[in-house]
Amino acid sequence: MSDFAFLEQVATRIRENRTQLKDTEDELATVNFRIHEIPLKSPTESTFAKMIGQDYYDASVDLEKAREKLVALKEELTVKVKEDIALFITEFTSHELVIPLEPNPKVAEGNTIFHYKNNTTFNNILAILGELLGLSPPILVKDVMFSASEIVIKVTDEYEAKQKFLSSINEVQKTLSIKRK
Repeated sequence: MSDFAFLEQVATRIRENRTQLKDTEDELATVNFRIHEIPLKSPTESTFAKMIGQDYYDASVDLEKAREKLVALKEELTVKVKEDIALFITEFTSHELVIPLEPNPKVAEGNTIFHYKNNTTFNNILAILGELLGLSPPILVKDVMFSASEIVIKVTDEYEAKQKFLSSINEVQKTLSIKRK
């Protein structure tokens, strides 16, 4: 059984690993720049150090080690993100998916509104889902708006709202299934 709580954890991990991946890429760019810079500055720096009676320290070995570690971390994070995205898609497209909605919706302003149980919010699921679908949250699919705190359906009849909800979830699952391939 797939549930939103698990999906939220996976989505959170994806977002955290992506942030760490971006930071790692930035740090790697800095290290690569410094490695590139050493041969340009080395003659001047070593001559200057010798002239003032100091030993010249060539940082290229340390920088190469740092680069190797950063490249390995970047690869590891890239794999983790890909695996978690694949897991997210697999879980979201599962026929066993459980979306924790309150069973009794509210009808207001021509809409049927389903809130998540216990007033839970699913910000990370919506962010990753939106990204995978090429949409920004809140996500609108077939008159059904998915947001982090509720699902709003543009009809007032509860039965029709449930039909539209199921149809839109099916559409999202089909789209994600295509992305998986």
